[in-house]
Amino acid sequence: MKNNISINFKYIVIKIICTITCVFLFAGCSKTSQEKTTENKEALTKEVTDMSGRKVTIPTKVNKVVSLSNNTTVDLYTLNPDKLVGLSFTPKPEAKKYLGEKFINLPVLGTTSDKKLDYESVLKLKPDLIVCSDEDEVYPADDIQEQLKIPVVKVSTDLESTDKVYEFLGECIGEQQRGKELADYSRKTIDNVKSLVKKIPEDKKIKVYYAEGGEGLQTDISGNVHTEVLDLVQGKNVADIAEEKVGSMASVSMEQVLSWNPDVILEGATAVKGNFFKNVYSDQKWANIKAVKDKKVYKIPALPFNFFDRPPSAVRIIGIQWLANLLYPDYAKLDINTEIKNFYKTFYKYNLTDDEVKELLNNAALNK
Repeated sequence: MKNNISINFKYIVIKIICTITCVFLFAGCSKTSQEKTTENKEALTKEVTDMSGRKVTIPTKVNKVVSLSNNTTVDLYTLNPDKLVGLSFTPKPEAKKYLGEKFINLPVLGTTSDKKLDYESVLKLKPDLIVCSDEDEVYPADDIQEQLKIPVVKVSTDLESTDKVYEFLGECIGEQQRGKELADYSRKTIDNVKSLVKKIPEDKKIKVYYAEGGEGLQTDISGNVHTEVLDLVQGKNVADIAEEKVGSMASVSMEQVLSWNPDVILEGATAVKGNFFKNVYSDQKWANIKAVKDKKVYKIPALPFNFFDRPPSAVRIIGIQWLANLLYPDYAKLDINTEIKNFYKTFYKYNLTDDEVKELLNNAALNK
């Protein structure tokens, strides 16, 4: 009898102990599960501080990006074109061989600078992130973010911040390694070009007119985002005038250009549309300008994107090498053909042939 009671008592005690143990184990598992759920939920987003100082909560995994600025369209393409789902401008048809059909055919959504942003089309694309800059105007990033409920980050257009742009965008879209590669290339190139041109004596600096507009009678002044390439390589921008609007082209007269009498003229992106280069050597209005008499009017290389400006993108990294070598071959002794090949391979993953380099530099090099 006593043995039976003892056995039953032990059984009850063991059962109670097992029950308590299970309760604690279950509670522990439940807590661990809740913690993991919380961690996973938190890991879906992260906070970044964009290049305008805005704190923005973005997804930790970004697969689809819309660009609202022309320079960010180019910069994002060089980081990872497969993540771009919407563009700010239509690429030139001739750029197709460099960029591929998929990119060329992406929807163009407009930009807030021309007040034509297609909000409905942006929403249909369901991007994880929207990227823009202050290329010409202050973009209402907060307003766009509020209306679309999609995070918007802004980057700098400053040429010397190209490396920081790549590091920031690489972090945002999960392309840190690629971002570092392009950032390192950009910083090394800028530092090298600056070290070369700082040796140029003041009396050896070249006077340059940047011709924009259909007839070449619009330009951008020194200090403008659109002339940073010229400023960095120590070219003397002859347009000593005031801007009509910050960051925009200013209209000038033929008399002003004649009085400036530049040593070199560069054909800008908007001047191409009016065939400025094609007409300048036969137009008597330009005949007495030194650059024209010396046959030193140059077409800025522009495929797939412009080396100099419009947009003021990361392509300016090869632009500073090209222009420094063009203006100051005795100081910036660069093998520009090789540098162009290296840039295209690194940034576009495109291997240029010698003939393609020659085509890019047609009317853009010495000894034409």
